[in-house]
Amino acid sequence: MKRTPRQHRGLALLPLSVALALAWPLAHADDEEPDAVESDVQVEAPVYAPGEEPITSEIFHKFTVEGGYGPEGSRLGEDGSSFYNLRYEPSFAWYSPEKRWAKWQVFGRAMLNYSSDENTTGLQEDDERQVEGFSSELREFYVRRNLLWDDPRFAVSVGRQRYYDRFGIWWDDSIESVRFDYNDTFASGFVAVGQKFYYYNSDENSLDPREEDITFAMGEYAYRLDGKNWIGIRTQLQNDHSDNDPEDTEDFRGVRLGLFARGDQIDSPFLSDYHLELATLAGRIETPDTFDNFGRVRQGDSENTRGWALLGEVGKSFPEMTWSPRFSLRAGITDKPDDEFDGFRLNSLQSDRINNPETYSAGAVGSFVRLNMRNLMFYGLGLETRPHDRGHLDLRVSDIYQRNKELGAMSNQDFALRGVGTRRATADRGVGQVFDVTYFWEMFPVAHSGRYLNMHLLVNAGYFNAGDAMKEVGDDSQVSVGVVVRY
Repeated sequence: MKRTPRQHRGLALLPLSVALALAWPLAHADDEEPDAVESDVQVEAPVYAPGEEPITSEIFHKFTVEGGYGPEGSRLGEDGSSFYNLRYEPSFAWYSPEKRWAKWQVFGRAMLNYSSDENTTGLQEDDERQVEGFSSELREFYVRRNLLWDDPRFAVSVGRQRYYDRFGIWWDDSIESVRFDYNDTFASGFVAVGQKFYYYNSDENSLDPREEDITFAMGEYAYRLDGKNWIGIRTQLQNDHSDNDPEDTEDFRGVRLGLFARGDQIDSPFLSDYHLELATLAGRIETPDTFDNFGRVRQGDSENTRGWALLGEVGKSFPEMTWSPRFSLRAGITDKPDDEFDGFRLNSLQSDRINNPETYSAGAVGSFVRLNMRNLMFYGLGLETRPHDRGHLDLRVSDIYQRNKELGAMSNQDFALRGVGTRRATADRGVGQVFDVTYFWEMFPVAHSGRYLNMHLLVNAGYFNAGDAMKEVGDDSQVSVGVVVRY
């Protein structure tokens, strides 16, 4: 989660931002099952049941209450304290001529939040501007044109849109962009161009200098091999055209390119599902001119950079057994960087979060400890169970290492973890082990006044057992409880 110091600035929503309002409410960059529409489908006027009215607009409400105890700001090594968050997220959707075959769609989602601290939990999106006290933010706003050329496979959208993929290492953020989508039975994809302009947050509206003046071009193509397996390619171009700003520690210009493969409900005695991601990076990093303590100018640097990251998860389910257990192995490794310019790294659009819209989202090793996806190697064993209907009890144990122990000891930026407090550098490979337990329960939806009321409960406990590289920080833990109500 991106952390920001508390500032007091007004919410500066420019008229241009409203005109930029477009894109899927959830803008999936990695939909598991895209809408299957054959290319020869004919768009016909919908038929309504007696008394049924066409839907032209909808209003949704989401209320979140969560609290817990853990280190301040979820930063390892900080003093422990209790925390709580209160959040209300209203959203609005408008369709023309109506929802079933909408040619035009307008969507907006806002957030009103009060936090006692900046702790990370599984109920928060990775790019939330989490600050102490009250804040409000316009999370998404878009205009979408469906049925391009009267073909349901094509759509275009403009505005602040949310992008995410399964592992978060490609995109897990909202950005002002223009996006073209293609969805067919055996193929899907998108192409988008965008740039962040503001946070649209009442507490901090202006961008961090490290996120200013960066243009992104993104794309994905996925092909369905059969009913259970997909393969695809993803790419992201990044052009940091910011000025020589000492507060912007580095500017990257280059490309990320990768492959992915996934499968579900595999008929095999050893495997039920899998997901593999390969991401590569190549480009150039420039650092700005700085001044030393005597006012002398230190010239910036410019270096070529390359890197790669490989992540994957394989699972085996036993639905016929009690509690329907699923065992999984999740692992990841990056290249071994030689210096601060070398190696794979995440940008401001990316994260280590495992996105699962059906239940809950968490980091690759749990909701408490977050990975930097740099100078890293980790593996973890997971057990997911269903103790009762609509209930999940999940356990995960992970072990984390850094590839270049000397580089990781020099700077938190090159360390395997993020969200680490003030720590004494230790040149050791072993970072530590993470133990994570999560209970998730979702209420059966209740119909009320023609709408549905839904609620779910999320309880999480995480424990970090410090390795040699973190022995000066020591062990740490966090416990959180959250309730979400949707109507």
